[in-house]
Amino acid sequence: MDVKFCSIIKFIIILLFLQACTPLQKITYLNNSQLGEWDVSPIPPKHYLEIGDILLVRVISRNEESNNLFNLETNTNSSNQKLNAATVYFNGFTISQEGTIDIPNVGKIHVLNQTIEEAKETILKVAENYLINPFVVVKLANFEFTILGEVNTPGKYPVYEEGITIYDAIAMGGDITDYGNLTKVKLIRSNKNKKQIYHLDLTSSNILTSDFFYLRNNDLIYIEPLEFKGFRKAQSQIILSTLTTFAILFNAYLKISE
Repeated sequence: MDVKFCSIIKFIIILLFLQACTPLQKITYLNNSQLGEWDVSPIPPKHYLEIGDILLVRVISRNEESNNLFNLETNTNSSNQKLNAATVYFNGFTISQEGTIDIPNVGKIHVLNQTIEEAKETILKVAENYLINPFVVVKLANFEFTILGEVNTPGKYPVYEEGITIYDAIAMGGDITDYGNLTKVKLIRSNKNKKQIYHLDLTSSNILTSDFFYLRNNDLIYIEPLEFKGFRKAQSQIILSTLTTFAILFNAYLKISE
């Protein structure tokens, strides 16, 4: 009878531990990759300007007074001025519903669906009507992404550099939690003012050569939880409580058997 009772206890304990274990393939990055090389594109995808995008525009020529026709008085040219959401908003040119930016003293310039380089050329052609040999700098000022779900620091993150990857984004979000499922990641991406949902598997090396390795403006990343997150959250307490209960029952059983 003692042997049978002990066997039942052992079986229940083993079952609890098996349920508490998480398959490594669901929480390990690039676990199917082999040592070697991948043809990762060194060039981030081109961003086509959309309604609501904010451009920082700087036009430079030898005539500083004429430069002010294009440059806002409060433009971010001061070394003491920090670049943040407020300064970007007030010092940038927002693309309107008509697809234009409105430059003071010059007028509206259509840049919708153009790349940054194309917008730069468009503005340069207009500037050449006012300035001699102007030089134009155009930057996308509101590049940002949002990361939600099973990450340690979810939120919206502005980016002031080019070529940020999805792994960079997860690192900025504090990495995934113990309950994040890397095989079930959703990415919501805007393409010419239309949203589309993609399902990604970050445990596969295929992500390195996909269109989702580099982020695009306003990407939203959602890390889904593991299916048994509710159990794993309290697994240590459950196991400890279960073992304590069985120890008490087993001790009581031994006393009754004496």
